[in-house]
Amino acid sequence: MTAETTAAEDPGSEVHIDVGDKAAVERWCKALAVTDEALLKAVQKVGTRIDKIKDYLTGGGAAEQSDG
Repeated sequence: MTAETTAAEDPGSEVHIDVGDKAAVERWCKALAVTDEALLKAVQKVGTRIDKIKDYLTGGGAAEQSDG
């Protein structure tokens, strides 16, 4: 299990995604089962914190504040 998968499965994870690292983006896409386009759109909307991204991707995108 990768660190990304572990963080992706933790609902309160405050881990941040490094969108400047192509390999990290690929690992996060796999861990979250999303396309890179969907992941990057989520990051633009809510920032780089994985808990915020997961909330956005699962329909909780109403909190469109960025703190990452």
